[in-house]
Amino acid sequence: MTEISDKRRRVIVARRLTLGTLVLATATTHTGLTGPAEASAKVKAASDAVQHPFILAAGEGEGEGEGEGEGRTVSPEAALMRDLGAIEGHLRVGLALYHAGDVAAARTHMGHPIKKKYGAVADAMSNRGLSRLRAELAALADATEAAADEKEIAAFYDDVRATLAQARAGATPAQQVAGLIALTRIAGDEYSAAVTGGEIVNLRAYQQSWGFLQVVAEDARALSQSEAPQLARVGGRILAALASTEAVFGDVQGQGAFDLAPAVIYGAAARMELAAAGMPKP
Repeated sequence: MTEISDKRRRVIVARRLTLGTLVLATATTHTGLTGPAEASAKVKAASDAVQHPFILAAGEGEGEGEGEGEGRTVSPEAALMRDLGAIEGHLRVGLALYHAGDVAAARTHMGHPIKKKYGAVADAMSNRGLSRLRAELAALADATEAAADEKEIAAFYDDVRATLAQARAGATPAQQVAGLIALTRIAGDEYSAAVTGGEIVNLRAYQQSWGFLQVVAEDARALSQSEAPQLARVGGRILAALASTEAVFGDVQGQGAFDLAPAVIYGAAARMELAAAGMPKP
């Protein structure tokens, strides 16, 4: 268990970690909505009350945040988008830690998808003819266990990422957006599990939250570049909502100066819901 004693932190610097074809940002950089953070419970309750076409779940739980968000439902296809995003989020954390030289911690995150998450997507991947994801995740986890060269790790990751992209390609934009919002809620649940009394008490949960929001930011950025005006607008608004979360993250190891405020992530999810209000049901 890792404890960081700074009780009020603000991000003052963001650094980038690269590995192979992946560029990992410790904080997403966009312009958008900011504001004072309210009490976590109040903001989460307010975000849950937002009326929109989607009622999104936090999912089956990640790490120490398991069980959070129960009572919300999500369509099967949107749930798949959420779960595939969670798998990639774990791997992003693992890559960042591996690049930073923390191989032991990287092994934990790289092994999580094959040990804990693949079962949730196995049937859907089989139906798409993409059952190879299981072997690809296992190969990546095994290479990390063996402390393989970074180039080899990157190559295995690229295989996984290509399969994840192929699986996502069949979803509608509304399902993809619903998945991103659900994944943001999981990030909020993980962050809530990570902090207690103004300190990080669960670094692994903090890192999972970090990784999930990296995936949300990248996918939202791709939407913002769509030729379809509505999709571009929704993507841009999601990025704007994410901007406020910069203040609650340092680097992947929880170092730096930043606020420890889970409410900020829940507030971002609520803004995303509003941004997606005009889309069809997923």
